[in-house]
Amino acid sequence: MKLSTKDKIVEAMVELVHEKGYKGATTRELAQIAGVNEVTIFRIFGNKKGIVDAIIQKYALIDLIESIFQEKVVWDIEKDLKMLVREYQALLEQKRTVILLSLKETGQFADLDELLKRIPRKYTEIITDYFTKMIEKGKMNTVDSYVIATNFVFINFGYFLMKTKINSEAEELSIDDFIDKNINSFIKMLQ
Repeated sequence: MKLSTKDKIVEAMVELVHEKGYKGATTRELAQIAGVNEVTIFRIFGNKKGIVDAIIQKYALIDLIESIFQEKVVWDIEKDLKMLVREYQALLEQKRTVILLSLKETGQFADLDELLKRIPRKYTEIITDYFTKMIEKGKMNTVDSYVIATNFVFINFGYFLMKTKINSEAEELSIDDFIDKNINSFIKMLQ
């Protein structure tokens, strides 16, 4: 699939900022990577901040997380949590570059910082509601749904960071091993 000029610039910006940081990313180099004239960047986006705004719009995960939950939950704690781990990891991997970019550029862009905060907040909210309903249905132990959901999110995001940033050179813990070694223990604690 051929990218539009706008998408070429957005993708090039993500790559360039990931490599050099926002301040080190020049529009001249951005134009070269995107294969466009520098004037085109300003015509489409106005400035570098306009490109960051486009990145935020393109990479927002909030709606995806919610729709996956609504479509795929079967109210079986083992099946649901394993599915949610796989789906969340797939979404994080799909948005990997912009997540790492937002971590690298923390404090540089309020909107990017807010995006990074909204992803785990929304995931925590969804999981908290799920645990509350599972308790009401008598399908899991009575626990503080928010605390358990927060731990679940930390485990998931920690796994993403470990395989992406911390342990990228080392032998990776596969998603299957991660689920077997961590999520299965988590599920047993809840039943």
